[in-house]
Amino acid sequence: MDYRSILSNFSVALGAQGLSTLVGLLTSLIVPKLLGVADFGYWQLFIFYTTYLSLFTLGLNDGVYLIEGGKRRDETNKKQLASQFWVECGYQFIFAGIIVAVALSGVFDGDRSFVILMTAVYLLLNNCSNFFGYLFQAMNESKLYSISTIINCTCFLAPLLVMLVTGDSDFRHYVFFYAIARLASLGFSLWKGRDFLHAGLVDIQTSFRLAWKSIRAGSKLLLSTIAGSLILGIARFMVDANWGIEEFSIVSLAVSITSFVMTLVSQASMVLFPALRQAEKDEAVNFYLAASNALDVLLPLTYVLYAPMAALLTWWLPQYEASFTFFALLMPLCIFNSRMGVVGNTFLWVLRKESRLLAINIATLGISALFAVVGTFWFHSIGIVFGGAVLAVIVRSLYTEWYIGREFKVQKVSSMAGSIVVTICFAIATALLPLWTAWVVVAVICAIYSITNLKRFKWALNLLRA
Repeated sequence: MDYRSILSNFSVALGAQGLSTLVGLLTSLIVPKLLGVADFGYWQLFIFYTTYLSLFTLGLNDGVYLIEGGKRRDETNKKQLASQFWVECGYQFIFAGIIVAVALSGVFDGDRSFVILMTAVYLLLNNCSNFFGYLFQAMNESKLYSISTIINCTCFLAPLLVMLVTGDSDFRHYVFFYAIARLASLGFSLWKGRDFLHAGLVDIQTSFRLAWKSIRAGSKLLLSTIAGSLILGIARFMVDANWGIEEFSIVSLAVSITSFVMTLVSQASMVLFPALRQAEKDEAVNFYLAASNALDVLLPLTYVLYAPMAALLTWWLPQYEASFTFFALLMPLCIFNSRMGVVGNTFLWVLRKESRLLAINIATLGISALFAVVGTFWFHSIGIVFGGAVLAVIVRSLYTEWYIGREFKVQKVSSMAGSIVVTICFAIATALLPLWTAWVVVAVICAIYSITNLKRFKWALNLLRA
């Protein structure tokens, strides 16, 4: 397996996600200072709607990713893939038309109708662009997907900075340029995939049969992804429904910040899967051990970032100071959700255990939902609502790595004990001690942890560099 190629692809992906994170931070931390409460609410509503647009692909993009994963471009059947692309475009237009009809039904006020209309437009741009994005990653051409992400972010960042400098307070402008940026990345993807578009088409019956095959293959992965996102989503819904929009805003800020970190790290899974599909089992096992050991050592160090980030953001947004209590509660997600994204999802895909992944995520969602209901209606505690979601994610990570280790006939979960211990120490320190005292304690614990695991990290790094 070409580890250098994997690291090269991942470095570009990391840069792309870093830029995406910058844009996300700007929209989360600066835009609220410019927009009124209502306008910012509509902007957030649009972003919320776009989060679940992948549902309208019915899993076709995910199926193409799984079926074509590991193939080179010259090994793919371009006619068949082009035919599936146009089938998807067809039913995306149908879904978009239904959404437009809902928006124009007269049930909603003008601003909400605008948001729904732009969601329909964004559905077409996003899902059609993602078809080629997933295909590029499946063919181990992750750099192309990363470049399209960079184009998307840059084309939104430029007008965003202008709007921030000029103090533009109309949320419609932000939504419009957000869609324009997606159009630019779609144009890039179509250009880089033009050999597929020029290859011709198979007959209509075969096109629908192939599309159905991809949907059947990818629907479990899509549902698993949606279930995974709802682990926190259901907790946010309960807060919004029972504590009101102000508490929801405070919690959402903490969720957004941790989500940036998780998205940044989990991009690795999309880069690793195509290469690992080509690898022999021994290579896959070795890479699993190397990657999981490296994550064991590196990820707990993110706890050191909590105090500086909390202090900086409290200074910048003092009205959100209460948010950072939840930020501390959610920090373990940066470790265990990231592990799930990089190691769990990737190797379950490699093992073609999509059904197992779906079952794991549904079970985790069930645990989170149970805590959400109990925390809301019995204890009336947001801490229990989100604490349950975090606990569910930790259990999911432990079980998944135990399961993968069993499939590979290696024992791995015991080595995660260090991450669990550091997490417990972080939770106790932040709960009982002042901010900077807790930071000193956590920093010392992380330093000791790093020193004692230095050999393990060097071993993993040497294997990845080989």
